[in-house]
Amino acid sequence: MVVVAAVFKKKGRVLLAERSGDDPQTGWEFPGGKVEPGETPEQALVREIREEMGVPITVICYLESVDLPGATDTRLMAFEARLESEDISLSSHRRYAWVRPEELSRFGLLPADRQLVTKLLARNLLG
Repeated sequence: MVVVAAVFKKKGRVLLAERSGDDPQTGWEFPGGKVEPGETPEQALVREIREEMGVPITVICYLESVDLPGATDTRLMAFEARLESEDISLSSHRRYAWVRPEELSRFGLLPADRQLVTKLLARNLLG
């Protein structure tokens, strides 16, 4: 299975979203979701962000990927993307925040997102 995540950048910050309390894996993450059959990862990301945040996006480029801890054959792929609207309306997250890269360690990131941040920071892709 492939899961996709959007890395939105604005004024030296990246967007994180905190999953709702009813989700078994609560924590902060780069928003996104599962790729459905017949979709490309980019198409899935556009669909997931529209469903979860109510905004259109443009996918810019692939950044990095990591294996999901504890899940066999599941990969998280991160893409840089641009929000086409600032009117975010959350449906599966409780809140979101624009975070400076040096502040990311203060957030309770989900395990795969933590791995992703480590790789993205090492390649200077979050600035």
